[in-house]
Amino acid sequence: MKKLLFLLISLFSLGNLMAAEPTVAPSNIAVGTIQCNQAVVSWTSGNGGWRLCVVKEASAVNVLPTDGTAYTAFAILGNGDNLGSSNFACWNNINNNFTLRGLKPNTKYYIAVFEHDGLSSPNYLTSSYATASFTTQNLILDFSFAVSKDSCDKTNVVSFTNKSSATYTGLTYSWLFQDATTATGTNVTHTYMKGGNFLVTLIASPALGCTDNFTATKAVFIIPRPVSKPIEKNNKLSQCLEGNYFQFDDQTTLAKIPKCAYTRTWYFSASDSATIPTPNKTYTTAGTYRILYKSETYYDNNRTGCTDTASLVINVIPDPSSGVSINNPIQCFKGNSFKFDNTYPGLSSWFWDLGDGTTTNTQSITHSYTSTGTYRIIHEAQSPVGCKSRDTSYVYVKANTDAKFTGLSGAVCEGGAPISLTPGTPGGFFTTSSGVIAGTNYTPGNAGTQLVKYVIKDSFCPDSTTQTIKINALPKFSLGKDTTICDGSSTDLLIPVAGNVLWDDGSNSNPRTIYNGGKYFAEVDNNGCKWSDTINISEKTTPQVSLPGDTLICKGSILQLSASWPGATTTWSTGYTGNSIYVANSGIYTVTVTNACGFATDQIEVTLASGFCDVFIPDAFTPNGDGRNDSFEIIGRDVNAVFLYIYNRWGEKIFDSRDANSFKWSGYYKGEVCPEALYTFIYRYEQKVGDRVRRATVNGGIMLLR
Repeated sequence: MKKLLFLLISLFSLGNLMAAEPTVAPSNIAVGTIQCNQAVVSWTSGNGGWRLCVVKEASAVNVLPTDGTAYTAFAILGNGDNLGSSNFACWNNINNNFTLRGLKPNTKYYIAVFEHDGLSSPNYLTSSYATASFTTQNLILDFSFAVSKDSCDKTNVVSFTNKSSATYTGLTYSWLFQDATTATGTNVTHTYMKGGNFLVTLIASPALGCTDNFTATKAVFIIPRPVSKPIEKNNKLSQCLEGNYFQFDDQTTLAKIPKCAYTRTWYFSASDSATIPTPNKTYTTAGTYRILYKSETYYDNNRTGCTDTASLVINVIPDPSSGVSINNPIQCFKGNSFKFDNTYPGLSSWFWDLGDGTTTNTQSITHSYTSTGTYRIIHEAQSPVGCKSRDTSYVYVKANTDAKFTGLSGAVCEGGAPISLTPGTPGGFFTTSSGVIAGTNYTPGNAGTQLVKYVIKDSFCPDSTTQTIKINALPKFSLGKDTTICDGSSTDLLIPVAGNVLWDDGSNSNPRTIYNGGKYFAEVDNNGCKWSDTINISEKTTPQVSLPGDTLICKGSILQLSASWPGATTTWSTGYTGNSIYVANSGIYTVTVTNACGFATDQIEVTLASGFCDVFIPDAFTPNGDGRNDSFEIIGRDVNAVFLYIYNRWGEKIFDSRDANSFKWSGYYKGEVCPEALYTFIYRYEQKVGDRVRRATVNGGIMLLR
């Protein structure tokens, strides 16, 4: 046995002596399935027996393992041996992969894998080893929210904006709203159906080892709405009009949330409201009424707009006598007939007292009074539900009125003098089918049988009387428009209506022939109805016109053309309508003279010369005393000379007609004979045509020859 133990110890010692430092380092480190708190590390082993994996946070592994030191490794970072400077042994095994745990999110880690012989006193290959680095995943959950529209329960809209960030994709989000409801999605909206403070939680999946939920520190505050509940305290929603008394009570509830309270308003009508919890109300009119109730939450004594409404419908039962009807409470004595009735349905009893000693227990009665006056009507009735009433009203029996009148005659003329009418009973008014009424005066209107009516518009017993009147037509006629007789002719004036004709000259002929101009008058009398008219007749002759023969005018000249005839209008082809026009251009000019008897027309052709021809200007003269061409003179046709200037070749004025008082130049200057030469002249003249004056200036050269 001792020999066997010695042999084992010898073999173990021999193994230690035979082990050697590996020569091939690990390689191809791969980091996979990286999460927030762990990752899977693998590599290709070298030729050693075991491998030591060292991991360091934030910076590269900077401490090498020491030969002969066996390190205890744990896959949870920080639990294994610290080689120094936070270089932790995380794996020491024969295998070439493991899951590294205990990592921080969003943190970079550095890995070094050393090959060693795997003995109790390891021999490490440190001259060559495998390294790698990686960063863990990160997930940061965050969100914000905003309340839109309002903060009231049931109508709020809360928008949640996801502000989370992650280093990986494929995330899904769930929202816990703390009101027993959830939602999924990146950004969501939610409406809270009740008030309160709600802490919302956001959950992300997959979390990959990161914190997978985030609960906001700020709560969503939703203001609770009151739950309106108005009641009639005694549940008497239907009451008789007489003695009605409604007692209302507020049983509204509001969720118990700090600083929240509510106010209420009762709306009985547009102008009647109350804010107390228990208002009372009495109605003076029967009917169905809807009582509106509105409550509103106040937060910290401030209005929130979070309201709730409700309503109560109450019924005020009409008095049984509310169905009383009288066909006409005011009637004239003649033929009066009053019908009294109570149309309220389902009544059980009636009683009528008609004010003249007549009574009845029937629902309705028809009654006539035997004298005028005012009668008090008393009616009592009862309904099956126990509502009783007593009603008093009045009827009136009025005396009749009389609308007769006098004053209309048998027949009058159309538009004749006013007729005075006399009514038998004053206070009424007249109307007519044709004519004018002014008080009690009637002015006849159109011809025919017309109506005149007198109306007494009494509030109770009106009356009216209508009479007819015959209105004879006026013998209306017209002598026609004013006219003209031409060239000694005549015209007939005809009056086409019946009646006696009287002309201005006392004659009675019809028609009447007129030979001379003048003002003529005629009157027709038909049964006393008269009409007259006047006409003006003028005498004229057919116009004549004659223009000059075709002519030639010089350049720059104007020609006056005239045409006229007494009592006629003159129109030229130029569009001018006066008696004269002035022509300065070539063309054919036409004139038409028109009056009531006809028209006459004529035309003239005017030709415009190519040059000035109003004046003749010689181009040379010979002042040698032989009596021919001894002076320079410009000769004009129907022109008046204004001035004549002569200049020598140096521009010196040597002749001025205004100084010489003559328009002839004899060839002298200052008493001296001017030499033979070419001289320049300026000549201005005027030409009068009709009422117009044309001015012209010509210049040129004159040769003085000796």
